[in-house]
Amino acid sequence: MQIKKINNKIVYESAVKLCVRLFYLSSLNFSNGVQGENQKLSPTIDEENFEIFRNSAKIWWNVNGKYRALHAMNRLRVPFIRDGLIRKYGHGNSSADALKGLKLLDVGCGGGILTEALASFSADVTGIDPSEELIAIAREHVKENCLLSQRITYKIETIEEHSARNQGKYDAVILSEVIEHVNEQEAFLKLCIDAVKPGGSIFLSTFNRTPLSYFWGIFLAEDVYKVILKNTHEWSKFISPQETQRIFETNDCKVEQLKGLLYLYSPWNRWVWTNSTAVTYIQH
Repeated sequence: MQIKKINNKIVYESAVKLCVRLFYLSSLNFSNGVQGENQKLSPTIDEENFEIFRNSAKIWWNVNGKYRALHAMNRLRVPFIRDGLIRKYGHGNSSADALKGLKLLDVGCGGGILTEALASFSADVTGIDPSEELIAIAREHVKENCLLSQRITYKIETIEEHSARNQGKYDAVILSEVIEHVNEQEAFLKLCIDAVKPGGSIFLSTFNRTPLSYFWGIFLAEDVYKVILKNTHEWSKFISPQETQRIFETNDCKVEQLKGLLYLYSPWNRWVWTNSTAVTYIQH
């Protein structure tokens, strides 16, 4: 009987210690898991798209690679943004100092293709992206230009995190080829609006949701010419300019300018302005 009691006590104490240890470890794992998911899974992040872009970070600055259309798009979208801000803030001509003194936010900046181009006009540009890999590429690339590196700040942040800490901070917020990759698009756009100063500007470019945009932006781009990675786009997430205008107006914003763009595939690899917004458009 005595031996049995001792054994029971040993077993009991060992079981208690084991339970406490397991609870401690599981609580750590749970805490770390929640933190990781909150960082990764903001409500607006599309996990599948996030992984596609994150895994292709190393080819971001290959001007002849899978992001060549984004590189080529700068020829139209950069002057559109620059000239819109010059008209609004009266900063003179399109010289290298055209945007001096303005604070811009590039949402979903990726590897910094647009961020660097905007900073070349002397704007102070903050680029945010939830991908650590893409921000690392952006930071490394901008080191090649001392002047630009002084004007650009890159942050590994979601729009939820950044907007909460920077409400009404920026003269302009830019989301170019981004909104078609996120969940809860209306909430996402509202967060972008929150980061703009009263009277400031938002520039948005994206795909319209039409049969032609499916043919041009998915079938030709991903399956025929293969200029972008497979499954980069979901047609259901394309959004019409009427829908974005409604969201803007709901949040006391007015669309001042709307233009259509079209990407011409090989051998041209260039964007052109068009009177139609059926495929791609840009708004201010």
